[in-house]
Amino acid sequence: MKMQRTDSEGYLTNRAAKLFVQAMTQAMRPLGLASAYVPVFYALSEMPEMTQAELTAFVGIEQPTMAATLNRMDRDGLLTRRADPNDGRKQLIGLSDSGREKVADMKAALSRINSIATDGLDANERERHRARLKSVIGNLEVLLAGDKA
Repeated sequence: MKMQRTDSEGYLTNRAAKLFVQAMTQAMRPLGLASAYVPVFYALSEMPEMTQAELTAFVGIEQPTMAATLNRMDRDGLLTRRADPNDGRKQLIGLSDSGREKVADMKAALSRINSIATDGLDANERERHRARLKSVIGNLEVLLAGDKA
């Protein structure tokens, strides 16, 4: 039997990702946040300060995209910057008081989105779903790493 495009793993994953981003954008708007800020918030809630290069690697986006995101977050008063005591050419970036105040609301909104998206799945099914997604991601990372060799 021929697989339809709308039944392929790639299509379904891409469609789900786009819908997650739309839902995240909608949920972040009342908080005064852009969805692009979310990975930076997560990174800086795990590590209080990081350099721009560390954030770029942690989040997995291109450096110019990170620079633009950080500039917008800085403009919105969500970040602090200070000279790296180990390397004066670098800055350590952290969340400002205003930024830290938004983390809990952001995480709660994202948790609601995940709950709605997985409605009808019990805890075990959600765990298996996450494990399968991690497996797919790992397989694709190996594939792409092989192309770089």
